[in-house]
Amino acid sequence: MKKLIGLFCVLFSVLIFSQEDVYFGKKASVPAEIIMENGDIKTGFLQSFQNPKFVDADMLLLGNIEKKLRFEIDEFKFKEEQSSVVEKISINDLKRIVILGKDGSEKLVYDKMKLKTINVKGEIIDVKKTVVLPLDQEGKTNLYGINIVFTQNNRYTNNIYLPYMKKADEEYGYIVIDLNRVNFFNLGKVDDKLKKAIYEVTKDCAPFAENLDARIKQFEDDVKTSRKEGYEKKKELRKLAKSRGEGFDAMKIDYEYASMPYKDLLDEYEQKCRK
Repeated sequence: MKKLIGLFCVLFSVLIFSQEDVYFGKKASVPAEIIMENGDIKTGFLQSFQNPKFVDADMLLLGNIEKKLRFEIDEFKFKEEQSSVVEKISINDLKRIVILGKDGSEKLVYDKMKLKTINVKGEIIDVKKTVVLPLDQEGKTNLYGINIVFTQNNRYTNNIYLPYMKKADEEYGYIVIDLNRVNFFNLGKVDDKLKKAIYEVTKDCAPFAENLDARIKQFEDDVKTSRKEGYEKKKELRKLAKSRGEGFDAMKIDYEYASMPYKDLLDEYEQKCRK
């Protein structure tokens, strides 16, 4: 898994040396639909909800990432109408948040989950945190992703994609790449932890799980290929953008190609395990 370890070395250098404050659509109020654990649906407005597809990073990012990036929140402020009194909704009481567009269409989806991770011994650990994470792909196993953006001199430079996976009907999701527990001394365990996390959310399908070792090797090649394709796409974008700048479009390209290998892997799992 040298390719993924190399990626983490680049990742650590970026995490240590990049710091900018970037605007990513944080708004005082956003239209939303909240699906409660008891099945009730509330439609109205979330107050002061950070709802970006991309989040800006700082030098203190390492450690407790979900809380620092405000995906671990105890309660949400909700109004049925802009003029209504604020109602506080506990994270324990909600199941899903749907951020709506101006026309009322679905824009972003966040699901609540508790989190587990894999330690260096390959053991499953309950990290004792409840989060709401942005949904990237829905299926038998859902893919969620945090897109951490880095800039230099107010210009976009790089985007790190942190994947999470959860069975659609389960309470716990898995941190596939856990930066909270990664350091230079345990980089060699990254591949084992990634494979174990993927196994836990796909083990119900024997045709897929039994060939997971080979699929992970293919996944490594997919990551490398996807990064190259994304780089070439950004080169084309720079030629077209010229003086206009390509910041947000480049972010979307990096996200698309970083998440693609995970989406392809779960698509294959879904196809092999249809009942």
